[in-house]
Amino acid sequence: MKLGELVETSGKVRETASKNEKRALIARLLRQARGKEIAIAADSLAGALSSGRLNIGWRAVIEASSDAGGTGEGFSLEEVKARLDELGRISGPGSVSRRTRALRALFARMAEPERRFVGSLLVGEVRHGALEGLVLEAVADASGLPSRSIREAHMFAGQVGEVAQAALTEGAAGLKRFGPQLFRPVSPMLATPAGGEEEALERLGRAAWEYKVDGARIQVHKSGDEVRIFTRHLNEVTERLPEIVALARKFKLREGILDGEAFGVGSDGRPVPFQVTMRRFGRTLDVKRLQKEIPLVPYLFDLLQVEGEPLFDRPYRERVKELAARTPAGTVIPRLVTAEASRAREFLKRSLMAGHEGIMAKALDSPYEAGKRGFQWLKIKPAQTLDLVVLAAEWGHGRRRGWLSNIHLGARDPQSGKFVMLGKTFKGLTDEMLRWLTDKLQKIEESRNGYTVYVRPELVVEVAYNDIQESPRYPGGLALRFARVRRFREDKPAQEADTIQTVWALFKAQRKGGKTIGGGE
Repeated sequence: MKLGELVETSGKVRETASKNEKRALIARLLRQARGKEIAIAADSLAGALSSGRLNIGWRAVIEASSDAGGTGEGFSLEEVKARLDELGRISGPGSVSRRTRALRALFARMAEPERRFVGSLLVGEVRHGALEGLVLEAVADASGLPSRSIREAHMFAGQVGEVAQAALTEGAAGLKRFGPQLFRPVSPMLATPAGGEEEALERLGRAAWEYKVDGARIQVHKSGDEVRIFTRHLNEVTERLPEIVALARKFKLREGILDGEAFGVGSDGRPVPFQVTMRRFGRTLDVKRLQKEIPLVPYLFDLLQVEGEPLFDRPYRERVKELAARTPAGTVIPRLVTAEASRAREFLKRSLMAGHEGIMAKALDSPYEAGKRGFQWLKIKPAQTLDLVVLAAEWGHGRRRGWLSNIHLGARDPQSGKFVMLGKTFKGLTDEMLRWLTDKLQKIEESRNGYTVYVRPELVVEVAYNDIQESPRYPGGLALRFARVRRFREDKPAQEADTIQTVWALFKAQRKGGKTIGGGE
């Protein structure tokens, strides 16, 4: 199968708002694929790279595309994957520039739509209105197997492509190999944001409350003295976390799979910022030195399998009870069970005082639904806000087609008189806001480039965010995590928007462990 066929299908999926039609288009393509092509096509349409994460940002993609003028050589899917695998193996000094050159050489042999699609895949921003769940439904349609069987297999496989290939080439028998297995990581269960303690209690009733830690998700697999640790993205990091391996060997179980979070602590014993913790996960060299500089603390909160028995379908209350009985004191995440909002609020204060970012609320009878984000687990974090300026917006896809939606956010720089980009967001925009925004931005438009409309920096928007992190992707070196629109501030001129210096000050305060509020009013 040619890359062009995949890109053409992606375009058709983007053009239709009908979920049934999207499913049909994807299923049709998967039926046409053969062997390994099936996995590559399914992963790609779900917005994932079969080659894994390659640490390539938009800047490298744009640079590699800037002078590429190829008309396309008809790459097959397997050829593209092989070349991206080669690109991923580039490491060492100067690896960034060497990866960019290799990517430019690849793009030079692709047609423009193919470059755009592969570039979006590389940075994880494929937007054609077909999320992972829809692709799984299409796999069921293409294979003729029940959707439930496909979803259960994916729960343990982690990758859509692997399940798709097994389903279409081996049928029901191929899905039987997907089940909980030691040393084969499981997609983690995920949480949905909630507006506060009252909303969580309305949904869950009496619930378990846990600290919300701003660390790295870990999944610990143990068999005797053999311990292996995996990340949220199912990558193995065992050799980078020796202190957690040593702790796991002391657990009161011979075999088990445990879920939790790990975070670094500073000399004062308080949690360090997320990006500092991630240094431990991103480095394979100087592990002993980094272990001394950034010691890790694990907080475990679930037990998925014990002594060969899967616990996924057991209620949360039973899994946690079993977890506490088999792990050392202080290893299980701090926890409270209550139906009182006042007690939950006090628990939130304790979490924030300890340097964490919020709390989780979990249904006491909830099963562990691997890979699923639902309303059995809720996360609550105090919002911070900034008043920023809209610099540009991108035309939407799917339900937002025809509207300008994904807005580029900028902070004011009084020294240069310009605005510094801090990221993009379409979250929080209602249909009414999208209609208003589309009309407003076209009235202050300065230029267009593809699907992006650049505007005069006049419109101020109040943005809520969870925290600020370092980011080489944007000129200011910072980005907002989980940014969402609160409201547009037509009452406020752009010259009163928050400055990049304010954002840096907030970031530095955050790094010191202090919880801050934004500069917006």
